[in-house]
Amino acid sequence: MVMALALFIVILDTTIINVSIKAIIGDLHSNLKAVQWVITGYSLMLAAFTITGGRLGDIFGRKRMFMVGAVVFALGSLSASRAHSATALMLSVSLVEASGAAMMLPATASLILAEYKGKDRALAFGVYGAIAGAAATIGPIVGGYLTTNYSWRWNYLINPCVVLVLLAGSFVLHETQERHARRPDILSIALSAFGLGGLVYGMIESSTYGWIKAKAPYEIFGGHYHLLGVSVSAYTLPAGVIFIALFLWRQVSLEHRGKVPLVSTGLLKNRQFIAGGAVVSVVAMCQFGLVFVLPVFLQGMLGKDAFHAGLALLPFSIAVLVGAPISGVLVGKRNVAPRHIIQTGLAVTLAGALLLRSELGVHSTVATIIPGLACFGFGFGLAFSQLANLTLSAVSVQQAGEAAGVNNTFRQVGTSFGQALVGAVLISSLATQLNHDISASTVLPAGIKPHVAAAATASAESLGTANANLDGQAALPPAVARAMLAIRNDAIVKGVRTGMEVTIGIAAVGLLVSTRLPLRSMRAEDVDDGKAASTA
Repeated sequence: MVMALALFIVILDTTIINVSIKAIIGDLHSNLKAVQWVITGYSLMLAAFTITGGRLGDIFGRKRMFMVGAVVFALGSLSASRAHSATALMLSVSLVEASGAAMMLPATASLILAEYKGKDRALAFGVYGAIAGAAATIGPIVGGYLTTNYSWRWNYLINPCVVLVLLAGSFVLHETQERHARRPDILSIALSAFGLGGLVYGMIESSTYGWIKAKAPYEIFGGHYHLLGVSVSAYTLPAGVIFIALFLWRQVSLEHRGKVPLVSTGLLKNRQFIAGGAVVSVVAMCQFGLVFVLPVFLQGMLGKDAFHAGLALLPFSIAVLVGAPISGVLVGKRNVAPRHIIQTGLAVTLAGALLLRSELGVHSTVATIIPGLACFGFGFGLAFSQLANLTLSAVSVQQAGEAAGVNNTFRQVGTSFGQALVGAVLISSLATQLNHDISASTVLPAGIKPHVAAAATASAESLGTANANLDGQAALPPAVARAMLAIRNDAIVKGVRTGMEVTIGIAAVGLLVSTRLPLRSMRAEDVDDGKAASTA
């Protein structure tokens, strides 16, 4: 229960302020770009430093690292709740709070791995997977309610209260760590941080600056840079790959010299673990692609406010909470192979994504998208809960913190990639469709088309949720006003459907990659004796 609550609050903070952007901008007299970095910075830091957090848990003790991380997380949240500028908020969330989360997150999975064995472990990871899957979707509901009824600052003020409960409950946990503790390699930490950071940053910024050719000059610290007309993503993505390659080379080099690497090469050669981690990453891309797309449709097309848009996502959360425990029961009591559960879940998720794509249209309502949303969530719950079990059961308890850190990094990278990739495609499709429909319209007077295009650009930059209003629009002929509304709605539907098509493609890739998974996890007694092998 303690680990589930810790996981819940860490994952919750990846989405809890997504519906509070407007309130934060108004309160801090900031802009959308600055607040976006508050959100993405949290995920970026988690992706870059979760491996390090897991390794530190192996060395200094997982329970101890969990408790230290909880305190740091609470201090970062408290600082964020008192921030009076966007810069202060970003530093509090992206550096302090995310650092605490990076220490807590890998400890949660590794402590579960040490506390439970056999069928109990499968059931425990079923609950763990359900919490991980549902927390990100519940975030907008909690954030919308707190922002609407109290203040966006309460999104962070609740964290210290939860941490007090975690610290009180952590005393029932048993301490675990490596017998021969050695300090982590600082260069490895830097290389992994720069590598993952470069990849995640490039994916995120592609929605603003493009993949290769620059859409706009690169803006940083108030300066504008043309970068030879090339997008910043074209620089940071290859740089990230280079740093990751250097990181892997560094791990091999350290092992050859008899030193302790940040990630052991034996872990990277474990095909069961790597296959599971790859599927974890792809499934996370699916989840956060969906969570990114639907709020745009619910707010931009259906006109829902933040709180009711969050409520509309409840069928997904409920379906996850139903599907995940069922998978644990099927594995634990019915002796169904975990790979079959995962593949069935991915197939149901793919079917749900296809159904959702067909349900999204100009005449859709919240009720019409419930079947697809529930189908997607149920499949996700089936697949994701057993992924953690199958992946981490491939390693010994002595490797648990390291493996949990790498596995959580897979998930955080998938989270960031899903938001960046689906978001970039959605925004690009939205803007393209708006401009095409405006240019091709025979109803809109030529004189107002530039103004409509400018308003459409503003709508695209706000993810399609801003109204494309024009001065004096009320005085426009009814036919023109109807045409503008039709263009706007058509563009939102086109953009959201295109985003869902990318999510469908990601789900299909996940189903394909899952064929590389072993049929079952290794026997718990073999794993616990440190006899994990590279099996497929």
